[in-house]
Amino acid sequence: MSRQLFQVVPISWLVQAVKVLAKTTPSSLLSLLLLAGLAARPAAAQPIVPARASTDTLAPVSEQLVRYYLERSLAVQGLASPKSTAPQRYALMRWASGAGMRLAGRLGGWWYTPESDAAAQAIFDTLRHNIQILRAGQPTVVAQGCIFEVIWPHVSNLHVPNRLRADFGEDTVAVPQRNFRFHDMMYPGYYAAVDSSHYRWDERAPDHAPGTPDLSRREAQLWFYYCAARQIDAGCEALHFGQIMLMDDRDPGHRAFWSLLQRVRRYARTRNRGFVLCDAHTHGEYYDPHPATPLPDSVRQLLFDFHSCPLRPNEADTLRHGTHAAYLAPDSWGNPVGAIFGFSKGGRAPGGWLCRHLPAQAEFDNGPIGIPDKPKQWPLVWGRDEISWFANQPVAYRNQWLIYAQARVRQLDPDAYFQMSAARGVSLASYPQEEYWAIEAGQSETIRAIWAGETTAEAARLLLIGPMPPAP
Repeated sequence: MSRQLFQVVPISWLVQAVKVLAKTTPSSLLSLLLLAGLAARPAAAQPIVPARASTDTLAPVSEQLVRYYLERSLAVQGLASPKSTAPQRYALMRWASGAGMRLAGRLGGWWYTPESDAAAQAIFDTLRHNIQILRAGQPTVVAQGCIFEVIWPHVSNLHVPNRLRADFGEDTVAVPQRNFRFHDMMYPGYYAAVDSSHYRWDERAPDHAPGTPDLSRREAQLWFYYCAARQIDAGCEALHFGQIMLMDDRDPGHRAFWSLLQRVRRYARTRNRGFVLCDAHTHGEYYDPHPATPLPDSVRQLLFDFHSCPLRPNEADTLRHGTHAAYLAPDSWGNPVGAIFGFSKGGRAPGGWLCRHLPAQAEFDNGPIGIPDKPKQWPLVWGRDEISWFANQPVAYRNQWLIYAQARVRQLDPDAYFQMSAARGVSLASYPQEEYWAIEAGQSETIRAIWAGETTAEAARLLLIGPMPPAP
């Protein structure tokens, strides 16, 4: 028997109708009317629409789509590095496509702001070319661009495209052209004599030091929109927004940032395959139209389609053996909420679906280093950033650790996924180009085998005993 579905109207309409009838209709007649409504002929059964295939890219972004791409996410940050050679880049892209990469993480974007329109255009042209090469081998791959939490003063050298100015309501007739204005992107504290909030990224004076943007300001939003639109135009269908918690100090409820994200999503609807996966380094942030009275977390509006966070490996107690091993745990000794495992916040995803925990990605972090080989310098691992610690290990240990980490992340949190690295910057004397490349470092076959399901037995063993510590 087919299931019958009654025609449904909004409950608020029914309540209002009952109130009016109660005031104007005798109770006996009211009862008859209500009974007649309940006895009305049901609507014809509606066909149940099958779930879309994992690679169906029609908006809104589904949970299945997000998880599909996170399952085989690979960091390829080094593909944008001028220190790499064209043969290196092409070899890595051909291998990654053949190995089954679905999400090309951190393919686009920059940390150092381009100094001229020509320099910016060269970056976007290279990004477009790289995406074309990747899609030649893997047509459904999603390329990720990045917009980070730092801007250099020479952003004022760059021209603002009029089409983007018009989207922000600027009069492009009265002012036919203009450049970005660094001053209007910064927090007021950036210009303070004492930068107590650390909005300046180094010790140089204001207007010389790079700064953290204030995303409550329209000029900062316009810059982010420019970076997003140009990378989407180059073919990106995912965007990483850096450390959101540094840029929202004056944006209660994330009303400004939500408006920016929705503007970016509307733009993406008209490009490529009509969607964009947005994430940031966070355990979870919400859009609250009324920040003083937010909704319960279970139904609050999440900003991002998935969350990203560093792996935060814990140092193993092997110093006495002269080794520098590490393992993954639910938390880190230096900061109980450092790792994302079990901490990714839930609510209403931008695609409309509800979740207890938004899907998350755990990745090797890179950044400054401390005192090499010295323990307890959180969040460093044996005095190095995470990817430099990993790249500094012997080849056999690196391969074991990838198999272990892939299984351990899923064991710790079924909503978290491990992003392995194919290319990423490192701070090691043994890597003169300051780039880790999985092909050259001996991890390419292990990554392929993990995705092909050929390491299941080894992963089960490593979950019991852990990777063998490297020899002293």
